[in-house]
Amino acid sequence: MNIERTNLSSQIAVATKATAVTMENMTAAIDTGYEKLMQAVAQQGAQLISAPYCAYLNSNEDFTVFDIELGIPINTAISASDEVYMSQTYGGKAVIATHQDSYATLEATYEAMLVYLQENHLESTGVYYDYYLSNPLDTPEDQLLTQVVFPIN
Repeated sequence: MNIERTNLSSQIAVATKATAVTMENMTAAIDTGYEKLMQAVAQQGAQLISAPYCAYLNSNEDFTVFDIELGIPINTAISASDEVYMSQTYGGKAVIATHQDSYATLEATYEAMLVYLQENHLESTGVYYDYYLSNPLDTPEDQLLTQVVFPIN
């Protein structure tokens, strides 16, 4: 696995939040969130410009409950609603890695990235991003690509 430091540019995104998400209900929360986002984008005529993401905004101490932001970078701002709002992808210094395999094995990539941070004396901001580079509906599970982003101070 290749882990590297980079500087990311921010993009506008349409987003929605889910709170108190557990590993057991993560898939349902993500599916519901992206469905809302895709409807808003389609209704307002915006175009997707990059991979959808899930930002892990905070969690409890044992990383079993999360607040997440689901987002999709788009070409132009759209009107907000009760559940959908405009946001931005992270822009700034980050450590990134591309994970190839099922989502169930992402933890190994996260662990390797945490070791990289420690070995290189880098400090995470505490927010983590998964960018879904391939579509799970038409990609074999062991070929799914997810870019993991750890913003750093």
